[in-house]
Order: sequence, then structure tokens, then C-alpha cells
Amino acid sequence: MLLPNPPLEFEPETEVYREIEISGSSTLADLHEGVFDAFDRYDSHAYEFLTRDEHGIATRSYVHPQLYSGDESWRPMDDDEIDRFLEHAIPDSEPEEARERFRELRKHPPKEGNAARTTIDELELDQSQTLFYEFDLGDGWEHHIKIEEIWEGSPDDDPVVVEKQGEAPPQYPRRDR
Repeated sequence: MLLPNPPLEFEPETEVYREIEISGSSTLADLHEGVFDAFDRYDSHAYEFLTRDEHGIATRSYVHPQLYSGDESWRPMDDDEIDRFLEHAIPDSEPEEARERFRELRKHPPKEGNAARTTIDELELDQSQTLFYEFDLGDGWEHHIKIEEIWEGSPDDDPVVVEKQGEAPPQYPRRDR
């Protein structure tokens, strides 16, 4: 699902999404290409995927191959920064272990992954997890990727759009008019 982007004048009345089937042996870079094509993008930019757990906590970053450095997924935070951010990141309704997991991941971030070398199968996703995908880190086209189904024996073809809802906004609204 493409998230609203008010600075780029994209605030749809209904959800805009694309349902894409992709093989587990495909890389995150292949998934990027599938989403890129599904939303009629034409000007390539940097991108990032974040894996998220069942509480929505980012667990690791996978970046565009040209951005990959092998460093941490994000900058480590100290306790004061974590406390300030925690209030907004984890609702009070979530269990205490979610807050502790968030705290640990912010203090000790995992190494980032290279999207071109990481397959979807390697993520070991289940249906309670989601991916966050941001294309064009300057304009910030953000996507929430929901795992609908995981099948054994996925086809080894290119990503295929099997359902569309809503019109894809122009990549550059002010320029594409």
C-alpha cells in the first residue's frame, strides 16, 4: 500500500495498492523493481526496506546496493534518546517485551543488509510481519508491504501484479502535470 505523501500532494481518498506475487528466491532488489514498475515509476532512485516485527518495530534495514556499506541499520541511540522516542514508537497497549525489544534494537542496531544480495526467503517472514519500503529517499514515497500469503514452491518468474486499486500518482507531481 502506498502511504499518503502530503508534501507531494498525494492524499488519496481510498487506499492505493498493488498486490504483487513474487518468488521467495527473488531478491529485495527484484521486489523493488516490481513495486517500481507497478506504480509506473520511471526515474530510478535509492530505496530502503525495513523488516518489522508483529508490533511494528523495525528489526533491520536492507538498502539499495549503491548505499550498502555493511554498517549498522541505523545510528545507535542513547537511553535518553530512546526514552523520548519510545513514547511515540510503541503504544502503551503493547506488551513490555515490545518496549524492551525496541530499546535493545536502538542501542545495538543489527548490520544493514544489501537488497541485491538478500532473498525474500532469507527474511524468514511470516504473516504477522510487514515490510516498510521507501523509494526516493528525498521525496519519500513510503509503502507498507503486508505479507498476504506464503506459499511453498513459488514460481521463479519476475514479480507479477495480480491486483490494483487506485491510480498511481505521478512520480514528480509538480513536474509531471
